[in-house]
Amino acid sequence: MNRSASSLPDELLARYLASTATRPEIERVQTWLEESPDHVRELKAYRQLWEKSRTADRTGPAFDTDSAWHLMQAKMQAQGTTPTLQNSPPQPLPSVRPLPVRRWYLPALWAAAAVALLLIPWLRGYFTQSDSPQQITVSTQKNTYEKTLPDGTKVFLNYHSTLTYPEGLPGATRRVSLRGEAFFEVAPDAAHPFLIDANGTEIRVVGTSFNVKTYDETVRVEVRSGKVEVRKAIKAVELLPGEGVEVEADTVFRKLSADLNAIAYRTQVFDFTATHLDEVVQSLSQGFHADVRLSKTQLARCRLTGRYERESLDATLAVIAETLDLTVSQRDGTYWLDGSGCQ
Repeated sequence: MNRSASSLPDELLARYLASTATRPEIERVQTWLEESPDHVRELKAYRQLWEKSRTADRTGPAFDTDSAWHLMQAKMQAQGTTPTLQNSPPQPLPSVRPLPVRRWYLPALWAAAAVALLLIPWLRGYFTQSDSPQQITVSTQKNTYEKTLPDGTKVFLNYHSTLTYPEGLPGATRRVSLRGEAFFEVAPDAAHPFLIDANGTEIRVVGTSFNVKTYDETVRVEVRSGKVEVRKAIKAVELLPGEGVEVEADTVFRKLSADLNAIAYRTQVFDFTATHLDEVVQSLSQGFHADVRLSKTQLARCRLTGRYERESLDATLAVIAETLDLTVSQRDGTYWLDGSGCQ
């Protein structure tokens, strides 16, 4: 079932089905019906369910509004005032025309409109549930988690992250949304591009591995292999291995070199080349989800070159301390690097 009825407000469809729509509103619905045969079929389906609901509710003891509405409809039809799409004569807007109000049916009219307002969202929900695949959500808190999607794509979620995707990834594209941070290894499928919605920024790939970080309005993408297209609004940039980009809320693109230590939370590999010690500490803190600090600001001038693969944090800090003639200690859950500093 085409759900294009979403282009019309609930209130308008409700008044149309309840025959309380004004002439401009009727014309608006009529225009929508003329746009596509699917709209005609959709409205017909809504009307059938509307009629079934009214029929079913006649047996209920508390649905007096419906009976009143039928009585009102019968009297309006008897007087030829029921609005129809083809036969109603032009009528001025109710707000400027002194309507021949019949006070005895006004309560039923408003009650029927209220019932219709309640019924339209239910009908839309009925069609949505029957047509749309179920949305799958995977979330992390203070943990990481690897999820293999139906197409074989592997997604490694960092702390406090959420991935949402339709069950089975149906359709011409494989579309997911991300809040937080994740490393993607996308299964190749040229016929079905893989799209990530990251806080309004779209990342499009066919088969590649890359990291997406979107904890706030800024989105950062770093490519490890393959080619990635990052797009926001009308701006787009292509990234190759070793390249990255930072997209800010105002669509400013800042292209940069990929920081592969940024994905150390996934790989547990840290690679430093003449890196300032404050940047080393920041990478270790993020990669190990730990609190690592320098005891003196002048220690930030120290530079470190080294590669650390799948070592524990304690072992990594011990090697760094030995390399730079520092000491390492732990107090109240915080690791401290201390020393006289570097020239």
